[in-house]
Amino acid sequence: MPNFLVRMRDGGEAVGFFAVEDVEDLIFWVDEVTDPADCEYAEIGSGSIIWEGRAASLPLQFAEDGDEESSLSALAQIGPHDLGGTWTSALFSDELEYEPLVSDREIVANDP
Repeated sequence: MPNFLVRMRDGGEAVGFFAVEDVEDLIFWVDEVTDPADCEYAEIGSGSIIWEGRAASLPLQFAEDGDEESSLSALAQIGPHDLGGTWTSALFSDELEYEPLVSDREIVANDP
């Protein structure tokens, strides 16, 4: 399964890492957070999200209303984490070749 790093076309703001079957699937998942027509992507190698030291047991428990942890992302609830493999080096690489995710305004984004 390919791994992709996605950023905004203007300014290069990071959107996320995606492990998806193909570019059509990538467009679907990017559309969950922003307009794919505003994004570009680069295929990157394998990588990981790693929890070093103590971490929460899985599966996570849903926080009760008013619980401070409910405002934390799922990754933060598990514990301090980092990236491994080529995902880390991709964040610092100025040699990645990014391509537009879709042709300019080829598709209309979903309403948020």
